[in-house]
Amino acid sequence: MSRQVLIFGGGLAGLTAALHLATSGHAVTILEQADQVGGRLRHAPPPILLEAHHATWSLLHNLGTDFAARQLRHTPLEFLQATGARVQFLHLPLPSPLNTLLGTTLFQGLSMRDRWHLLSFLERTWEQDPPLPNDLDTRAADEWLTSIGQSEPARHGVWNSLARLLLGAALPMVSAGLFMRTLRRCFLTGARATKLIVPPQGVDTFLLAPLKARLDTLGVQFRMTAPVAQLHFAQHRVTNVELTDRTRLTADWYISALPHNRLTPLLPERVVTHYAYFQQLSHLSESSMLVVRLHLDRPADHTQLVLLEGKTFHWMIRHADETRHNQASVIWAIAVGEPSLLPQSQEDLIRLAREDVAATFPAETPSRHVLDAEILRLPSAMLSARPGAQQFRPLSTSPFTNFLVAGAWTDTGWPANHESAILSGQRCATALAAVPPDSHR
Repeated sequence: MSRQVLIFGGGLAGLTAALHLATSGHAVTILEQADQVGGRLRHAPPPILLEAHHATWSLLHNLGTDFAARQLRHTPLEFLQATGARVQFLHLPLPSPLNTLLGTTLFQGLSMRDRWHLLSFLERTWEQDPPLPNDLDTRAADEWLTSIGQSEPARHGVWNSLARLLLGAALPMVSAGLFMRTLRRCFLTGARATKLIVPPQGVDTFLLAPLKARLDTLGVQFRMTAPVAQLHFAQHRVTNVELTDRTRLTADWYISALPHNRLTPLLPERVVTHYAYFQQLSHLSESSMLVVRLHLDRPADHTQLVLLEGKTFHWMIRHADETRHNQASVIWAIAVGEPSLLPQSQEDLIRLAREDVAATFPAETPSRHVLDAEILRLPSAMLSARPGAQQFRPLSTSPFTNFLVAGAWTDTGWPANHESAILSGQRCATALAAVPPDSHR
C-alpha cells in the first residue's frame, strides 16, 4: 500500500531516502528551503570513493553510474611531508592481511620504529589479544596512538593528515574509536578496500544531478523555497508540518533530513525537554571547512590526492577540467577544522592556496597559469568527531511512530561524510518499509 511521505531537506540523505521510497511505490514530496536541492554539496569537491563505501556504490549501481566510476583510474594516496618529501601509500593487489602487512612495511611515511609498533598492534588486533579497550570512543586519537607506540613525528605527520581527511579535524580533536574503525574499514580490510577513486567532477555533477534526474522520473514532487517552520505532534505521532508561510502539510510519514542544529528549533519545547533522543542533539557540534578551487590552463593527465603536513591547507585534489574539454585542470585546496581561516579576505586565501599549491605541484603554479579562483566557506561543514560525541548521534528511528531522522550526522558508524549520508537515507527507507501499512504501532 502506498504511503504519503514528506521529506524535509533536499541533501544527499533526503534524496537517497526518497529514491528508495519512490522505487517502492510510495508518494514522496521533498521540501527544500533553497531554490535547488543539494545545498552546500553543489559546490563541494569531488567525493573520495573507497570500496568500503558500500552504500555509496549501491547508490551508484542503482543510478547506473557505477560501471563508469569503477573504470576510473586508481588515485594514489600521497603525503607531502613537512620536509618537502613526497611519499605514497601503496595499493597492493594482494589478499588480506598480506596487502596490509606489506603495504605498511613498505610505507616510507613512517619510521622503521613506527612501522614496527603499528604492525605489532595490527597483529594483536587481528588476534584480539588483548581485546581493544572499551573506552576508545571517549579517548582522543592522539593519546591513543601514543599509547600504541606511534612517535610524535608520525602522529603530527601521517596520522594527523589522515584524521583531517577522514574525520575533518586534527588528532587531538577526534575520537580514537571512530578514527580506528574508519582506518580499519578503509585501509585494513583487503586489497579492494584500499582502492581509492576520485572522480573528476564535484559532488553535484557526480551524485546529485543523476539522483535528481532519477527522482523526477519516479514522480517525486519537489517544493522548493519551502522552509519548514514547525512540526506539530499529537500523542506519539507527527500530525503535520507547518511552513513559514503558515501552510500546513500532512502525510503518513515524515523524515527530517536536516542538520541537527536546524531540526531542534522546529520541535515544540515540550518535545525537546521530554525526550532524551532530542535533548542529546545539543551535545553535538560542527567542524568548519574552507575550499579554494583554482582553474589552471595546463591539462592534467591523471587525478592526484595529496595530504599536506604543516601547511595552511590539509589536502589537495588535482584533476582534469572537464568543463574546458580537459584542456585545463582544477586544483581543490581544502582546510578543515580551522575556523580562523574563514574570515580572511578572498585575496589572502587565494594567495595562501597558491603558496601551498606551489609546494605541492611546483611545475604547475606560476600565477600566469591561474585562469580563475572560487572560494567556499563552510562554518558548519560536518559533524565534529570529537571524543565522546558518538554516544549523542541518534538512530534513524525517533520516539514518534511516523517520524524518522536522516543525515550524515546520525549514528551510522561512519564519520559524517557522503557514505554516512547515503546510508542514513537507506536506513530510513528500510525502517519505514518494516512497518505494516495499517500499523499505528
